[in-house]
Amino acid sequence: MGWIEQQFVFRSQALADRERKALHRRLAGAEQALGKVAGRPGDDRVKLEHRIETILRHHRVDALLEVTIAEQRWVEERLVGPGRPGPDRLRRLVAHRKWIVTFRRRTEAIEEAEALAGWRIYGTNASPQQLDLGKAIRHYRAQWQPERGFHRFKRGRLSARPLYLQDDARIRGLMLLLGIALRVVTLMEFVARRTLQTRSEELAGLYEGNPRRTTPRPTAEKLLLAFRGITLYRHHRGAHVREEISPLSSLQKRILKLMQVPEEIYAALKSDPSG
Repeated sequence: MGWIEQQFVFRSQALADRERKALHRRLAGAEQALGKVAGRPGDDRVKLEHRIETILRHHRVDALLEVTIAEQRWVEERLVGPGRPGPDRLRRLVAHRKWIVTFRRRTEAIEEAEALAGWRIYGTNASPQQLDLGKAIRHYRAQWQPERGFHRFKRGRLSARPLYLQDDARIRGLMLLLGIALRVVTLMEFVARRTLQTRSEELAGLYEGNPRRTTPRPTAEKLLLAFRGITLYRHHRGAHVREEISPLSSLQKRILKLMQVPEEIYAALKSDPSG
């Protein structure tokens, strides 16, 4: 079985500049940490090697820096016992050892990393009529949007963990409900952001402690948190029940308009004679 695949190779200059700057920041950080290790290498070579490997992995410069550990030995003559030195004083030889840590940049490897910065390769089985280079790049750069949805399943407000269900049908049912909720949350966020972008406006009042802070791209979580404190009152009079809701704030009313949701969903509460 086979298929026809097209591959796109392109380079973003802005991405290349960011990657090169990040590369040199990592190199500088690794060299600073290695300099501290070289100043106090300690006596244990195994621990010294482990410290160096940890630094190189942390800064992701294993192939860009060459580190050398050399052993330096020397013998020192010392007097035995107290007293002044003299021709008849006993002497002893004391052996010393010290680890010397040196490091240098691998110029060719760094130049190669800089040359590869910003390059990307995309592959697709879509035909050139369906997906050209420009569309492929736009689709790739928009992939963070579905990834945000999966993140909400993993650690967000719609977290699917931990699951204590053992019946497959109930698990499927729970994921179906979470999927519907995810679609609603995503739609709320999309419509609110689109409305703000169309009006060239920003939304304020979503950040506790900083009510003047504005954002043109509010998250659905922030929009929903703005509706905390709404209270539904139920007044019972015999068989009749009258409901009323606490008034909406100006921020809540504006959010409803941004999402194109009528205020009547909160205001139009009617009496229920059934009780």
